[in-house]
Amino acid sequence: MESEVEKLISRAESLSAKFQQGGESSYIDEAIDLDREALKLCPQAHPDRGMLLNNLAADLSHRYNQLGAIGDLEEAIALDREALSICPQGHPNRSMALSNLAAYLSSRYNKLGALQDLDEAILL
Repeated sequence: MESEVEKLISRAESLSAKFQQGGESSYIDEAIDLDREALKLCPQAHPDRGMLLNNLAADLSHRYNQLGAIGDLEEAIALDREALSICPQGHPNRSMALSNLAAYLSSRYNKLGALQDLDEAILL
C-alpha cells in the first residue's frame, strides 16, 4: 500500500510531466503544491527528504523556464542547497542535487549575469 507521501509524489510527477509536454501552467502549479505537501509530511531526518527537495526544486525550475519568474529559480537554488546539506558524499541523491544546482546557478547567471553564480556552478 502506498503511503500518503508516495501518492503525493506520484501525482506531482504526473502533473509535472503533463506540463512539460505542453500542458497548462495550472499543472505545474498543482505539482508544486503537491511537492510542498509531501515535503511537509517528510521528517527532517528521513532518508528521502533530499529527493523531495530535489523534486520541488525541479518543478520550480520547470515553471521558471516556462514563465520566467526569478523567484522560482531562487527557491530552486535554495532547495538544492538544502538537499546538498543533508546528502553527504556517497549519498545516492547527492550527484543529482549537485547537477541540478549547477544548472540552476547557470540559469541564474544567464538571467542576471552574476559571475559568482557561474564560478560556483563550475566548482560544483
